Amino acid sequence: MVPNKDTVRYSWFLKNAISILHSVFFTGVTGAGKTSIMEQMLSELDEKGEIVSLSLTFSAKTDSKMTQLQIENNLNSQRRNKAITLIPPPAKKLVVMVDDINMPSVEEYGAQPPIEMLRFFQDKKGLFDRTGLFFKEVESTVLLSAAAPPGGGR
Repeated sequence: MVPNKDTVRYSWFLKNAISILHSVFFTGVTGAGKTSIMEQMLSELDEKGEIVSLSLTFSAKTDSKMTQLQIENNLNSQRRNKAITLIPPPAKKLVVMVDDINMPSVEEYGAQPPIEMLRFFQDKKGLFDRTGLFFKEVESTVLLSAAAPPGGGR
């Protein structure tokens, strides 16, 4: 990618947001460079050993269970005060990059379960265990997402 003032600006913003664990949502028309900017920044931070990255690309067939399992598989489980906490490897942050976040199919009740699960993860900083039905707190994890505007022939 050829750096220009926009890519440098967005890369700087993204790097600083990740460093303070603030999630970022990039939106723009196809070809705007959303995914390229995120992938390049994650590659740079990964090489420095600051993060562990997980890239997900949503499609119409994406389901919430597989999305949750992919996130949990990149975290270590710790028991604290009779509660389970999920954390990335020591001295690192987990950065979950979700491309085409608006792609999952709408179910019969009008929801998009993978997006609802990520919204819950973002709001509550954790996930529910699907078998034991207890809450698992997630630490040092940030969510990056990208989507094209609604419509557009999708």
